[in-house]
Amino acid sequence: MKKIIFLIFCFFIFLLLSACGRQTNVVSVNINSDVIAQSDDDALQTNGNNNNTNSNSDGLVKVEIPTQLDLGVPFVSQAPLQNWDMPYQEACEEASMISVAKFYDHSPTDSNTIDQNILALMDWEEKNGYKIDASASEVVGILQKYFKLNARLATEVTADRIKYELSQGNPIIVPTAGRMLGNPYFSGDGPIYHMLVIRGYDSKNFITNDVGTNTKGEKFKYKYQVIINAIHDWDHALAEDGMTEAEIMMGEKVMIVVEGNNY
Repeated sequence: MKKIIFLIFCFFIFLLLSACGRQTNVVSVNINSDVIAQSDDDALQTNGNNNNTNSNSDGLVKVEIPTQLDLGVPFVSQAPLQNWDMPYQEACEEASMISVAKFYDHSPTDSNTIDQNILALMDWEEKNGYKIDASASEVVGILQKYFKLNARLATEVTADRIKYELSQGNPIIVPTAGRMLGNPYFSGDGPIYHMLVIRGYDSKNFITNDVGTNTKGEKFKYKYQVIINAIHDWDHALAEDGMTEAEIMMGEKVMIVVEGNNY
């Protein structure tokens, strides 16, 4: 009898230690119907994700994810040579895309190379009819066409959804009302509109590559809710007479999920 009790005790200790070793959390996300992808003809379509493990009638899926992670996306500054004149003042979209592209292709990230990359991308965008500021859906298109990366939009903008995508190895680019971020390293009040890369998370913060600084943006941490509250997309119609702080906060909540080379 004592032997049986001892074996049961050892079994429970084993389970406890195993659980501690895994260091995971369970989140609920909607990965079946809440994702839209940009097709080659620029039409937004529902992504038919059939992964419905542990899903319920609301489309929510319970997924086990690490308690913390960092994908190690290379940091890129939108002013790699510390020149904040035009066009670098408006290069957050380009720098964010280049940062994620470097994660997948492992190409050089020295300042001169990044500078050439930004200027080449801006030249391509101008020739292809893009404006200085790009919306999230336009960034998806650029990631697909210029970088040949598989990218999509998600409208389920929650901390759990962001963590889930990161746990799948997918960096996130988010469009934000820049002044809502409260980054102390921004000049002045900060940008009205700003894009940055989310590369990981810990127990309280998202770990980002905030391209809007020269050296302080790598692994910059924002509280979960700060990021969620600040996410607002660019709207070209609202920006016709210049975008105001009130107008940028009217932008939709979407995020860009970059899954890698799928071509």
